[in-house]
Amino acid sequence: MLLLRLWNYIRGYVIILVEGYFLEKFVNICVHRQIFLWDIKRSKNSALTLKASIKGFKAIRPVARKTKCRVRIIKKKGVPFFLNRYRRRKAFIVGPFLFILLLYAMTSFIWSVEVTGNKEIGYDLLIETLARNGIKPGVLKFGIDTDRVVNNMILEIDKLSWVSVTIKGTKAKVQVAERTVAPELVPKNVPCDIIAKRDGVITSVIVKDGYEMVKAGDTVVKGQVLISGRVPIKNETEKVRYVHSIGSVTARTWYEKSSQVNMKRVQKVKTGRTKDHISLILFTKRIKLFSGEIDFADYEKVEIRKRLSLGEDLVLPFEIVIDRFYENNVMEEELDIEEAKKLSADSALSEVMRDIPPDAKILKTYANYVKDKNNGLVAKVTVECLEEIGLKKEIGGE
Repeated sequence: MLLLRLWNYIRGYVIILVEGYFLEKFVNICVHRQIFLWDIKRSKNSALTLKASIKGFKAIRPVARKTKCRVRIIKKKGVPFFLNRYRRRKAFIVGPFLFILLLYAMTSFIWSVEVTGNKEIGYDLLIETLARNGIKPGVLKFGIDTDRVVNNMILEIDKLSWVSVTIKGTKAKVQVAERTVAPELVPKNVPCDIIAKRDGVITSVIVKDGYEMVKAGDTVVKGQVLISGRVPIKNETEKVRYVHSIGSVTARTWYEKSSQVNMKRVQKVKTGRTKDHISLILFTKRIKLFSGEIDFADYEKVEIRKRLSLGEDLVLPFEIVIDRFYENNVMEEELDIEEAKKLSADSALSEVMRDIPPDAKILKTYANYVKDKNNGLVAKVTVECLEEIGLKKEIGGE
């Protein structure tokens, strides 16, 4: 049934209103003459609607005259009528085909490069290296040797240990893994000292091999020898044997940071008024569509990008960029002393936590506050920790 409807649409058909007193005779003669009619419906006693092919409609006219019925076309349906309607508008017919052809051509290029997995290596460095090796927006994706790109990336960037390049649709997806640099270790057969990696007060010393130079309660400074690899030989006052020191030294350590806040705070509140500058990025060219003067005394600018894509991986080289400007109402207010203390202390604590090793145990945190000459409040935050401070150093090494 569906195929028959499709066939009738391709051939074209008409919906006809037949009026008269001999409707049954009209239908019977059409059937007898093998004129194909379908969807016959009686609309009232002396009228019915039906569908007929273009050829069938031409054959109906003599039957209508013979049965004294009046025939009128209500609607024309199908491909022939569609083409006839737009035969003078060639662009309407040709346009979609040209669009499809252009769309196919554009999907033969890379329009977006996505890089993931980098932490220490800069995004710009990766993009520049990819571009030198043929992966960049606007290049034909056919013929790109991804294996060659991967090898060159690893050779050109020392910190890379693994690279994957996948081209899907118009997007090049690049995943990277960075090389983990192992800390320099003193070989076990090389004599070494254990020195302090920072200042502190010793809480415990455990020596498995080497000569203990400090004890619990001693204050030490960075670089001081804690366990020596020069072990005196008994009964030999001037002779020593050299060993690879092994042991653990823990100490109380302190980390400090300061942060200042102004007691007068400038607060910006959005008024609700906005203005937009709209641009179109076509390939690499930016075309301004709508722009005007920004007459706000103070504003915040937010860029909104809307890229045209047909699915996640089929990105096209068209992008709408909206620069939205939010008007701000600027107000100045005096900070409460407790609020100022909290803001400055939180800021200083956030900074100091970046310096504390992950394996250190925090014992306590305290803060001191001082007002400066510029109407500001300075918080000095100190964090006391318990941590392993021993660091192996080759004897005679730097």
